[in-house]
Amino acid sequence: MNFESVREALSYALLLSDEKTKLRNSDGSDATIEDYKELYREALYSACDYLGMEDLYLD
Repeated sequence: MNFESVREALSYALLLSDEKTKLRNSDGSDATIEDYKELYREALYSACDYLGMEDLYLD
């Protein structure tokens, strides 16, 4: 997933963490905890990239 800014990445992470957010997989099944964790991780990696802190996840 590509984000345009740190703000967009963090906004998406907050959306994922909202208890009202319900995601579905492409096959129509409910997203698993692992699916949410992967999407959340991608948002955090992008935020780190924009802030020049890639070392936080590359180490």
